[in-house]
Order: sequence, then C-alpha cells, then structure tokens
Amino acid sequence: MMMMMLKKKRKQVLLSSKSKKDGDDARTTTKLFSSKGKGEGARRERTIANYYDRSSRGGFRPEDFSSADDGDEKFADDDEEERRRRRRRRRKSGESASSSSSSSKLAEFSMKIVLDGEETKEIFNLAVPALGALLADPLMSLIDTMFVGRIGVNELTALGPNAAIFQVIFQLFSFLSITTTGMVARHYVRFNEGCEIAEYKIRRSVSISLFFSVAFGMVSLIVLNCFASEILRLVGTPESLLATAAPYLRIRAFATPFVLASYCAQGAFIGKLDSKTPLRIFAFAAVLNVIGDFLLVPLYGLRGAAFATLFAQCASALSFSSQLFRQRMVPKLGSPEWKTPPTAMEIQRITKVSSALFFSSICRMGVYTMMTTTALHLGNAVMAAHQIALNVFWSLTYFVDPLFVASTSFIARDFERDAEKAKNIAKKLLLLSFAVGVFISIVAFVVAAFASAAFTADFYVQSLVRSVSLYMLVSQCVSAVVFVSEGILIGAGDARYLLRAHVLNFLALAVVLRVVRHFSLGLRGIWFAVLTNQIFRLVQHANRTMVEGNGPDIFLLHSGAAGASAEGGESEVKEEE
Repeated sequence: MMMMMLKKKRKQVLLSSKSKKDGDDARTTTKLFSSKGKGEGARRERTIANYYDRSSRGGFRPEDFSSADDGDEKFADDDEEERRRRRRRRRKSGESASSSSSSSKLAEFSMKIVLDGEETKEIFNLAVPALGALLADPLMSLIDTMFVGRIGVNELTALGPNAAIFQVIFQLFSFLSITTTGMVARHYVRFNEGCEIAEYKIRRSVSISLFFSVAFGMVSLIVLNCFASEILRLVGTPESLLATAAPYLRIRAFATPFVLASYCAQGAFIGKLDSKTPLRIFAFAAVLNVIGDFLLVPLYGLRGAAFATLFAQCASALSFSSQLFRQRMVPKLGSPEWKTPPTAMEIQRITKVSSALFFSSICRMGVYTMMTTTALHLGNAVMAAHQIALNVFWSLTYFVDPLFVASTSFIARDFERDAEKAKNIAKKLLLLSFAVGVFISIVAFVVAAFASAAFTADFYVQSLVRSVSLYMLVSQCVSAVVFVSEGILIGAGDARYLLRAHVLNFLALAVVLRVVRHFSLGLRGIWFAVLTNQIFRLVQHANRTMVEGNGPDIFLLHSGAAGASAEGGESEVKEEE
C-alpha cells in the first residue's frame, strides 16, 4: 500500500515539473516573438516616416516604394535557410532531377519572365486593342475591294494603284502619330505625378500636332487633285484605266486631312495608354464604310466606294475630335489658347523628331521600291512571285505593330523618369517581339511553301514563291525584333540615329540589289537582299543600345560608360534634392 502511494506521488511531481518547463518555454517563445514583432514594427514605422519625409521634399526614388515591405521577407529567412540545407543534403546524397523535368522548369521560368509582372499587363492592355485599331485602314480597303470586285474587272484593277498611293501617303505621314505619342506620354506621366502645367503642355502638343496633320493633309489633297493622272501613271496605271481610276483618287483625296488628323488623335490617346478609344472609333468607321459601300457602290460604281470611304473617315475624325474635347486634351472652342501661335521652341521640338522620322520613312519605303524595281527588271514571273511574297510579308507585320506602338509609348514615358523600369519593359517587349516573330515566320513559311496556289494558278510562279520560303522564315522573325527595337529607340529619343541607320541601309541595299540585277540572281537574290537588310539593321541597333556610349543607355555593356551614366544620374538627383 505504501509502495503504491509513493509511486503516485512521484508521478505527480514529474507531471508538475514538465508543465512548469513547458510554461517557461512558452513564455520564452512569446517574449522572443514579441520582441521581434516590436523590432519589425519600429522598423516599419521608421520606413514610413522616412518615405513621407522624402516625398515632402520631392526626393523619393522608385526603390522607396519597396523598402516598406523588406521586413516582412525576414520572417521567412529561417524557413528559406532550412530549405537550402535540405536541397544541399539531397545533392550530396546523389538526388537530382531528370533532364526532362529541368528543361520543363527552364521553359516555365522563361515564360514567367515574359508573362509575369505589372509591365507585361500594361503591354497587353495597350497592345491588344491597338492591333484592332491598326487594322482599321487595311480593313476599309478590303471592304472596298469586296464590293468593287462584284462590279467588274476594270474597276477592281483601277482600285489597285489607288490603294498603293494612299498607303504610301499614310506611311509617309505616320511620324505624326509617333511624335504625338511620345510627347503626350512624357507630359501625361508628369500630370499623374501632380505637375500642374503638364495638362496645359498636353493640350499644346496635341493642338500643334493636329495643326500640322491638317496642313499636310490639305497639301496632299491639292496635289492629288491637281496631278491625279500623272501620279497614277507614275505608279504604272495603264492609259485605258486612267478614266476609271482618277475620279476615285480625287474623291478619296478629300479624306486625307481627316485621316491624318485621326492618326494624330490616335497617337494622343495611345500616349495616355488608352488604345480602347481608337479601337471603338475605328470599328464604328468600318461599320459606316460597309453601309456606305452597300448603298452607293451598286449605284455609282467605283466613285460610290470612294464616297463611302470618305464619309467613314470623316465620321472617324469627328468622333476623335469629340473625345479630345471631352477629355480636355485640346483647348475648348473659343479659348485664348487657340489664339496663341506655336513658339519657335515648340515647333523645333516637334520638327526635330518629325523630320528624322519622315526621312526615315522615305528611306524605308525606298528600300522596298528598289526591290520591286529589281523584280520588274527580272521578268513578269519573278515580279508576280515577289508581289505574293511581299504581300504575305507585309500582312504579317501588322501583328508586330501593337508592340511597336507599346514601345514608343512606354519607353517615352519611363526612360527619363524611371530608367530601370524602362529597361525591364524594353526587355519584355523584345522577348515578346521574338515570340511573335517566331509565330508569324512559321506562318510565312507555311504559306510560301505549301499554300502559294491560293494566290496564283501558274505553276512556275508557285515554284518561285516556294524557293524563297526559307528566306521569308528567317526575315520575318528578324524583322519583328528589328521593328520593336526601332520603337524602343524612338521612345528613347534617338530618332536622329535611326535616320542615319536607314540612309546607310538604303545605300548598302542599293549596291546588293545592283549586283542581283547585274547577275540575274532571280527572286532568291532579291530575298537574300531582304534578309541581309534585316540582319544589318539588327546588328546596328544592338550595337547602338549595347555597345556605343553615345546611344541610349538601355542594355549598355561597357561598365565605364554605364558607370558614367549612373554617376550622371546620381548627380542629377542630388541637384534636384
């Protein structure tokens, strides 16, 4: 009996000592976490106080936004260190992932680099609607072709040179939209940061760009109406079709000021990162064009198609004007701002970029004109095959245009304000351009190699198109990266360099095509010149952004130049503070 009582008492003593020990451990742990929490709370309070102090002085930098969350990451340090130890133990014990799983993880990691992040969301939010807006003008030409083709062969044939003429005009003046996008993007980011004068600068920039757009449109209108027959002969229109083609050219020429004004307004909205408004307006204009063609083409033939396009493009310009007034992107009617003429500095700022882009467009179009001239010299079959290949090439480049638009807008917005963010966006844009380039290059190869019969019934022409399918495959992919690279350089304000590069490309390609023509190298020689031109441009742009110290510091490799630019940036920050 006594033994049982002693055992029971010993058991109670053990239990009480264990509970006391557990209580001490719990108190120690509670004290540890409470002290850690107090330290983290104090650190967070100091960070927030520092942020408000810096923001009141106007001196905070982008990295300050992330410093407030640094303390939260330290809670996971112990767990992360434990995971590292486990991984090291597994490696020492001989555990390793298979090659297939490693490649899949690498692919997944690469996709995350491209698709993750706020920058990618911004790119897609702007680029996807921009694709629809950019396809509006080709869609209108296609609608005209569908309705006119039902009238007769002569009318459809007369529509071809007219479409080529207007495409040249709109390509020449595309710099108006690009210049407006850059100016609005730079002012709009300052407006969001609270700069009071930025909204006034947006109105001034847009109104001056609209003035130049309407002025260039009026000059084009007068030239096209006074020299319609001469211009049609210049593009190779037969004399028998002049009587049919000239009225269409003169009527649709009246829409030129409205089209250029619409392009300028589109650039202004894209500068505000709004591509949905241009998409809605251009979709509305396309519907009006369909209705106009349906009503007018059966009654007035080719002239009816010209009137339908004229009405649709006028409605588009009026819709853009309404939206510009509503969003206060232009001065109100009757405002004294309309009476203030552009200053010499404002005109110089616009023409400095616009002139470089204008002459760059001339050189770029001259390159493709030389290719077509060389193909004409080599015979009808080569010309027909080149026309098919070039149309496929140009049609697929529309899928790269939205990334070009995004690059001109985002880089112009962030290059001077947040250089690191501009670099991240530039990297993602180039990766996306390569992905899109791979896709459209495969499409180009498949169409050229297996679907050329859809464009011609001539077997010899089909064989010629198939012979350049590999050249089209590589050229299409390289051109996508080159196109977006040029958008990045334009956004960084390096339009002067692009002018020099395009002039050099023009001269180099002229020599190559001269050799192709002299030795009758055929369609393969022409498309070898196309590929050479694209690769040469890619090398030039890579050298400009990665090697040259005089170019924009986007991917600069020289540590000395990068360090110098970094020191310059730090000195600017100190001066501002």
